[in-house]
Amino acid sequence: MDVTDLDPAEVFSVSHDLPHPPAAVFAAFTDPDRLAAWFGPQGWSVPRESVLLEVRPGGRQRFRMVNDADPAQVAPVHATYLRVEQDALLEGREALPGPDGEPTHQHVLVRTEFLATGDGGTLLVLTQGPLPAVVHAGAAAGWRSSFAKLEALLARY
Repeated sequence: MDVTDLDPAEVFSVSHDLPHPPAAVFAAFTDPDRLAAWFGPQGWSVPRESVLLEVRPGGRQRFRMVNDADPAQVAPVHATYLRVEQDALLEGREALPGPDGEPTHQHVLVRTEFLATGDGGTLLVLTQGPLPAVVHAGAAAGWRSSFAKLEALLARY
């Protein structure tokens, strides 16, 4: 099962054009140092030591986002890669954390596509669900904020 199998009312997508090739954008998602440098919306950081990426089908994706203003506020990510296509696609299943931060049996699926554009850039398309429609706008805003940080990171390379 992937996000295309879900009820469209429970899924949202966010896209972002980047003037960098798919290989560079893909690396920002799959290299622990790079992921830690950009992931999370403005006001959140990912400590490098928290990052574990086993980029292969069945591999783990673990890290935590920490609120910069209140480091006691932590958002852990416990995910498993389902599909990996080098420089083209990442699909995973993320266990939603419970109040204790430990993974629960509730999951969301995340599909990230790295589509080459005619000008040598990448159209990044992220699709996520199932999530209640009431949280789509906030989640999409968080991803857009993250993608702005991603763009700033890629500009340094």
